[in-house]
Amino acid sequence: MIKKLSLLLPGAIAIVLSAAPLLPVFSQSTPAPEAPQVQKNRNKLNLTEDQKARMKQVRESTRAQIEAVLTDEQKAQLQTLKEQRRARWQQRQAARQAGQTTGQPEQSARQPGQRGKGMWAALNLTEEQKNKIKAIREDSRKQMAAILTPEQLQQMQQMRQQRQQRRQQMQPST
Repeated sequence: MIKKLSLLLPGAIAIVLSAAPLLPVFSQSTPAPEAPQVQKNRNKLNLTEDQKARMKQVRESTRAQIEAVLTDEQKAQLQTLKEQRRARWQQRQAARQAGQTTGQPEQSARQPGQRGKGMWAALNLTEEQKNKIKAIREDSRKQMAAILTPEQLQQMQQMRQQRQQRRQQMQPST
């Protein structure tokens, strides 16, 4: 029995490795799953279906505008970095489900306030690209704020403040 399994294992590995080049094609055709925190925050805001649809349009438009600023090489590198990040996230999720603790090593290697910046820094953006992306994001924030009711906007600002406070508490004192 063990002999049969040992013969099947190399075949299974070969199949997996032969399918690996196809993974980027599939990952581009299916939308990336949203981070649970993003979904949870949206639920806290009690968005209507119309608001959710409009927010989605703004996010998609923002993503397309930012991609238009990037070169083909930067787009490919960004896709690779996203896939690596997604793989690390899935590994952490699997470890959590298995009852193992993870210390989030990539965050401990970052400087305070650099969360999420490594991926964009790796693209070696020009100052012009940085300024364009910054303007696109600012416009996106304004569009999203215009979709929210005053109460939702206030609640979102409170959530941002709480998130900033948690991050400051997590930063090691220098």
